[in-house]
Amino acid sequence: MRLSLPFRFRAFHGVKHSSQPRRLLGALCLAGLGLLTACTYRGGIDQPLTQKVAWFSYLNGDDMRAVCVPGAAKQYRLVYNGEYDRQVRTYEILADSGGGSYTARVQRGGGLGLLGLSFNNLGSLGGWTTARARLTTADMAKLEQALSDDTAFSPPPPGMNLASEEFFWTFVGCRNGEIFFNAWRYGGDRFAALSFPAVLLDRDATGVAVNPPRDVGPIDRRQHTGAREDSTPRFDLAIGANGLLWLAPRI
Repeated sequence: MRLSLPFRFRAFHGVKHSSQPRRLLGALCLAGLGLLTACTYRGGIDQPLTQKVAWFSYLNGDDMRAVCVPGAAKQYRLVYNGEYDRQVRTYEILADSGGGSYTARVQRGGGLGLLGLSFNNLGSLGGWTTARARLTTADMAKLEQALSDDTAFSPPPPGMNLASEEFFWTFVGCRNGEIFFNAWRYGGDRFAALSFPAVLLDRDATGVAVNPPRDVGPIDRRQHTGAREDSTPRFDLAIGANGLLWLAPRI
């Protein structure tokens, strides 16, 4: 069954201060009812309940959008969806005068997932492995050049849709007081030409191998189905010019 939520993420290029999206997200923050939730991300993605209630807000970079003003430090967030119920990798970079801080996180097996909230899984640690490092100014320049080469600072192709069973990258960044958003779906030259993953993985000390991207056919998709109480969700995302337009969980 596909459940479409009655709202859109309104995170358009150049619109940073509207309170309407936050009011909508707050009104839909229904974790206690066990529904797919839409709470605004405020930090702590590796905490037990945060991923469950704010994953899509995290992907959309709502916390970054709230503080991305002229003079704000550069920060970048890249997420690799390696079949959501098998592996998720996140990379967060925050620039400073000496280069920047780098945090890599990997989750295997879907962790808590986004549906099926119950008292039976509230104490789960979510399955994240985390590694941190320092980046020099040269490291930052190398990463930013790779992002630029990969068109991270340009709008994504129109009409892009992403499915949880697939392989894709998302990017949200704050640079010079401006928010940028992009996504790359496996398949075709655009994904194959990416250079930033190698830069990120070169500093990744989590010790967890990447679930390599590949075509997901009908048989693979059926392996992601199931009606277990603790099963991870299946969802679709629609990508707009500068953020998530809508999400549609399938349960």
